Amino acid sequence: MNYLAKNIFFLFLITQSFLGTFSVSAQSYPCYLYGSVTTIDGDVYKGAIRWGDEEVFLTDLFNAEKEENPYLKYLPKSQIDKDQEKYMKKRGWDRFEFAFDDERRNLTSVYDRKFQCRFGDIKSISVTGSESVSLELKDGKFINLRGGSNDVGTKVWVIDQELGLLKIDWDRIDIVNFEAPILSNVENFGEPVYGKITTTKGEFTGFIQWDHDERLAGDKLDGRGRDGDLSITFDKIKAIEKTENGSRITLHSNRQFELTGENDVNKYNRGIIVSIPKVGRVDFSWSHFLSLQLLPLTKNVADCFSEFRVSERLFGTLVTKDGKIFKGIIVYDLDEAMDSEILNGLNDKLEFSIPFRNIGSIQPMAYNYCLVELKNGMKLYLGDQSDVSNKNAGVIVFEKEDKYQNFRWEDIERIDFM
Repeated sequence: MNYLAKNIFFLFLITQSFLGTFSVSAQSYPCYLYGSVTTIDGDVYKGAIRWGDEEVFLTDLFNAEKEENPYLKYLPKSQIDKDQEKYMKKRGWDRFEFAFDDERRNLTSVYDRKFQCRFGDIKSISVTGSESVSLELKDGKFINLRGGSNDVGTKVWVIDQELGLLKIDWDRIDIVNFEAPILSNVENFGEPVYGKITTTKGEFTGFIQWDHDERLAGDKLDGRGRDGDLSITFDKIKAIEKTENGSRITLHSNRQFELTGENDVNKYNRGIIVSIPKVGRVDFSWSHFLSLQLLPLTKNVADCFSEFRVSERLFGTLVTKDGKIFKGIIVYDLDEAMDSEILNGLNDKLEFSIPFRNIGSIQPMAYNYCLVELKNGMKLYLGDQSDVSNKNAGVIVFEKEDKYQNFRWEDIERIDFM
């Protein structure tokens, strides 16, 4: 995808239009997870929530796998058999080596897809087993999920308004209900890290997850200075600049330190994730990183709830290569059916995760990539992953409840979402 990268990244400069000029205080920032945790014994704890020791904001992603694919029944048996044969040949399997039940399990794996959505689109999560949940979206739709990440089976942290911090074991949880905090001074886990990252691909402004881990202003950046080890909280940092062997840290007082020796500050950094309001998130590798300038939050960025409206079915128009037009409810990649679900794609080793509600159109360009145009006008060439390449399992358009059409990736000219 390297040959495509130069064509798209300047378009991210328009994300600067999302920036305001007014800062907000920590207490007025409402975009942290909040709600109640009810245990199997009926005890209720209410307050700010952290999912394990990781996700803490509405923009963070919940990851799992769907227990079943309800759209398999809409595929012709001939297509399923063809896809299954291709799947088994790729892995060097002999289909006659498997018993019927094993074959059925391996058949579904051809069409298995990960489930992702932002916590801000979730109404509730009910624990149904040690590695399974029933997730309710804000429209009341329930999705049965299993494993697939450490988001299932983890402890759930809650700062109860009277008791303080509790870390509740997974097997003690009945249901977690999410809601907006009523009061502005509720104790929470802290402010997000927010700033402008400069990369080899341009400048991007949004919420930061440093080294895939640190996301709170009170989280610490670790490294070794010339006089010893240092751990500096992000709220004290003005800027981080990559150097030959580590990073130069500038504090708000303009004191500077050269740090090396830890994955927070050198080439072993796991990546810097930027969540861009109204767009999605981008995961940058250390090789693309140049510097980070920490910024105060802005009023329009703090007004995050407008991003998390009630989930709706994907709806739009599909145009085929031969010019035929089909309009109706869309199931994308035989999997994504709601606008709160996430499209994933790569460009030059950068990973993009974009909610479908932010996507205006998708146009396959070749067998391994496509052009994705967002509703704000941004254009991205994305590929390699199943959502945006010939690995796509296909698209279904329901023109009516009992009238639908199946389309293969190679037959699609363009999809426009409404």
